[in-house]
Amino acid sequence: MNLAYKTLLYGGLYRRQGIEKDSINGLVDLKKLPTVSKSDLTRNFYEAIGKPRDVVKFHTTSGTSGTPTVVAFTHNDWDIYVKQNIKCLRLIGANKYDIIYNATPYGMFFAGLVLHDAIIGLGAKVIPAGALSSTSAHFNLFELFKPTVYIGIPQYLLKLAKDYLDIGKDPRELAFERAYCLGEPLNEKKRKLIEDLWDIEVYCGYGLSEIGAGSECCEKVGFHWPVEDVHVEVLEEHHSKGELTYTTLRKTGTLAIRFRSRDLGHIIDEPCACGDKSPLISHIEERLDDLVKIKGTLISPYAIDSAMYSFKNVRNYLFVIEEIRGLDNVTIYIEGNNVNSLLIKKAIKNATFITPNTVKMVSKDSIPLIGRKGKRFIDLRKENSYNNIIQNFAKAT
Repeated sequence: MNLAYKTLLYGGLYRRQGIEKDSINGLVDLKKLPTVSKSDLTRNFYEAIGKPRDVVKFHTTSGTSGTPTVVAFTHNDWDIYVKQNIKCLRLIGANKYDIIYNATPYGMFFAGLVLHDAIIGLGAKVIPAGALSSTSAHFNLFELFKPTVYIGIPQYLLKLAKDYLDIGKDPRELAFERAYCLGEPLNEKKRKLIEDLWDIEVYCGYGLSEIGAGSECCEKVGFHWPVEDVHVEVLEEHHSKGELTYTTLRKTGTLAIRFRSRDLGHIIDEPCACGDKSPLISHIEERLDDLVKIKGTLISPYAIDSAMYSFKNVRNYLFVIEEIRGLDNVTIYIEGNNVNSLLIKKAIKNATFITPNTVKMVSKDSIPLIGRKGKRFIDLRKENSYNNIIQNFAKAT
């Protein structure tokens, strides 16, 4: 609170609301404080920094829901994040004997670099692949170094497996034993598909650039959360889930105090069978920023993803909503073999209560990469930076 009152964001907010610093003496008093959102941190990132003179680096979020947020790190903050990620690696069963293939991009998005440092801190060997220009470049490194752990986005891991099969090779014969998937939700159907293609265990991590990170363990029931570093609340709880809201307890760079994540989930009260004592956060069930109303029905991209990957022959897809003559129109573009369009429509209707207008099969690798994480749910009814890319792709098909 001493640091918070020195910042323009929090200090100004609390003073305007008449909240005295001395009235906040413990976690129980947090509810006296107003919540903040990503937009508050985006307006002027300097206003949320606790110790500006101690800042040693800046990173940005991936910006999947709008303008990227700048996050400032001090040495203290970076050490905290690295230790959190070392624990995440241990939770998935990685150890000092592993060769870990880090396919997370290095650069302004911080995950690649913090995981790199965490792998070294674990005592393992790191292959700092990052984002290479082609799948064949990854294959060359797989065969050269024989890594045992893969870290990256699950959608790309799925693409790698199918491209490896396309050249007549079997990904199950590579040395990988497990994968640590980040950057996007992973439904159980897609997880099972990836595990079968690679013959590995797939684990998920969860984190926010502004907050920190947690991971699944061998039980795969939720994310073990570093409560010594980050307090978690569940706001506006309804039917046992609500918006996960976080307060960083030891950071000195960018502070997050009652930061609304827009992620819906809940805290799992039961102790985990793995024996780790840290509490569990449930898998993220929805993201409020992603909910979209189509044909009068509120739709979650998670439901679309789960329905699409119930078909093993779906390689990739693009779900596009646009307005035609005042009506919502949904087109699904699919890369895959022997995929039945009528069955796709039925699966989407069962998952969302809406029926796509059109299902189009397109050639392999023709769907453009939308954003760093490869967005597959695009709403053209509102202006965004992807409109021209999608419209040009649609014309080409």
